[in-house]
Amino acid sequence: YQDRGFKWCIENQTKDTNPNGLINLEVKDPKQQAYIYNCEGATVQVTGKIKSIILDKCTRCNLVFDTAISAVEIVNSKSCQIQVKNTCPSFSIDKTDGCLIYLSKESIPITTFVTSKSSEMNVSWPDENDEMKEAPIPEQFQHKLVNGSITSDVSDLYH
Repeated sequence: YQDRGFKWCIENQTKDTNPNGLINLEVKDPKQQAYIYNCEGATVQVTGKIKSIILDKCTRCNLVFDTAISAVEIVNSKSCQIQVKNTCPSFSIDKTDGCLIYLSKESIPITTFVTSKSSEMNVSWPDENDEMKEAPIPEQFQHKLVNGSITSDVSDLYH
């Protein structure tokens, strides 16, 4: 992987191209970003504060990171797992099939999810007894025309 100014580029990595399939990225400047592209079966571990992380066109990859200041984006990917150890205010999931996000206790009150054209999305978090809970992120909605405006609600499948 390469450091291109403020952007780390990790491309075309597999579980066989790195020791134990693990790629370690140590961030020293919180203005840095990570772009992870076209990886398969690899685990990327990011230590330190980072501005943002993009996971693009990855299959069966794992991402573990300490803190993302702005967001983590998952795009065009399949069967990925993401774990935040400290905080991440936003996850954007686009054109992705199979995504499991593990939140830390610190992230629970601040994290939001923006999704588009994605399926099989789940979020897992520790409850007050430190037992992990898991729930699906809705992918089906019901829309209505009410007084000249469109309203959207989560489908009854998720209630």
